[in-house]
Amino acid sequence: MTLFWRMSRTPAGRALIALVTLVFTNAVLGVTGAVAQVQQPQTQPQTQTLPADYRVGPGDGIFLSVPQRPDLNRDLVVDANGNVNMPLIGRVMVKGMTDSEIESRLLQALREYYPSVNRVEVSVTRASSNVIWISGEVKVPGKYSFTHPINVWEAIREAGGPNATASLDGVRIIKDRSRGGTTSVVDVSAAIEAGSVDKLPGLDPGDTIIVPAKQQEYTGSQGINVMGGVIRPGVYPMQGRQDLMTALLQAGGPNERAKLDDVRLIRPRGDGTAETMKIDLKKFLEKGEMGSNPTLRPGDTIAVGRKGFTSQELTTVLAFITAAGTMILLYFTIQNEIEDNQTQTAP
Repeated sequence: MTLFWRMSRTPAGRALIALVTLVFTNAVLGVTGAVAQVQQPQTQPQTQTLPADYRVGPGDGIFLSVPQRPDLNRDLVVDANGNVNMPLIGRVMVKGMTDSEIESRLLQALREYYPSVNRVEVSVTRASSNVIWISGEVKVPGKYSFTHPINVWEAIREAGGPNATASLDGVRIIKDRSRGGTTSVVDVSAAIEAGSVDKLPGLDPGDTIIVPAKQQEYTGSQGINVMGGVIRPGVYPMQGRQDLMTALLQAGGPNERAKLDDVRLIRPRGDGTAETMKIDLKKFLEKGEMGSNPTLRPGDTIAVGRKGFTSQELTTVLAFITAAGTMILLYFTIQNEIEDNQTQTAP
């Protein structure tokens, strides 16, 4: 503090403080902007069994087979506008079509350039456009494919409806990473009571719905212990069938330092020992892998890992240290130059 006060009393020191403050501010803002622009690489869902009337949408993968012309066999991807791009032919609109409808459309397009072609076969190899994951207090949690737009209540009904222990006033909707990965809370109960379920938020492909359990005062001894990177660590009641994600939501959800790919589930055994399982909850949130969201048992302990410094925070600290060191070094350099000049000009 004394050094800073000495620097602020000289013109050179004040100029240096202003300069370094400006550089440091620009560095921090630049880092923040760069981090905000970083996008997580998207992963492709595994091939899955689809309903016969499944209609493709943007992001879906299609394999085209042409028995008369095997050289025309190829993998196609539906672009954001609903088209597939084929050599020579160009773009062909397939959005909202079933396999058989796509076969008719592509066969018609191919015959304009290859008259000998009289049959094509189409199969959907990757369905990512109309898939929604439903978890928590519903009767049949899992992955669902829809052939038409739906809202959050329609999705819950498709999953068998809510359990008796479901808390419909705090249903969470987690958007797909390609749409920002944001989370919102919807009061489905109020909409049902008001008769306005048709006004509930619509869902987009890739969304995840989590229906939490009702909050009750816990008085038993066989609850779920939640600790680590959550907002409200503590012991929570075991209410019917309960999975890992629901327990985290009971504890207020993951905090900003939660390391969701490093979750430990400690389960007591009957012989007095315990089994520890490492769980990557990101696989459930990003890919819908139900095995990464296991059902809990009374007495289980959940320990959510916590991150150290984030890359942005570490970069900010290093920028501050560098700026402070540079300021001190430049100050003494300039002061020495001034003192040398004063000595040389002295009579």
